[in-house]
Amino acid sequence: MKAWLSLALLATTASAADDEALTPQALEELVQCASFERYQALQPALLDVVFDKGPAWIRKSEQASSLGVYVYDLQRPIRVFGVETTRLALHKEFVSVPLPSVWTMAEAASRLRLKRAPIRATEQYYRFVGNDGPMLSAYQMPANPMAALLGAPQDEPLRYLGCSYNGAGEEAFLAVAAQADEMMEKARGDMARILRDTAKPSED
Repeated sequence: MKAWLSLALLATTASAADDEALTPQALEELVQCASFERYQALQPALLDVVFDKGPAWIRKSEQASSLGVYVYDLQRPIRVFGVETTRLALHKEFVSVPLPSVWTMAEAASRLRLKRAPIRATEQYYRFVGNDGPMLSAYQMPANPMAALLGAPQDEPLRYLGCSYNGAGEEAFLAVAAQADEMMEKARGDMARILRDTAKPSED
């Protein structure tokens, strides 16, 4: 399995010698699954973006960002998968762009030869680039994660297209994906119990 560094660990593991400038071309490469090595070389620059220290042409969109997903407006457009965009999304190990408005998830899967992940609660398609990745993916996330956790009505989900540099191979990814629905149901149950306990009158 190829080595990889998460953004969360970058501050203590990246060296100044690895720094590279973040250019539109570099972002295009990352979104389209360039390589683990390219991702590692550009991680310091991505971390600068997360901490609002990135290039002047990349600025965080507070309105478009949601819990766990950082969305940025690009003053210099990038062209990925044959479509131009002015938005970038960073989510955990994903470097993504919003799904083109003219595409459905199924169309993205067809165009990019992606397979459906074994998850019922959400729609995700994937294809590994090489045996151990990185992993090209079209995926969706709830617009309001808390509402989704509570099973409450919410707006249309957010849809993204990009690359995961997690470092896990396809077998490991599918093993986790197969448990995703069960984990979501457990999380909902835990949240429901917390809310019930909070609503109980105090005995003091």
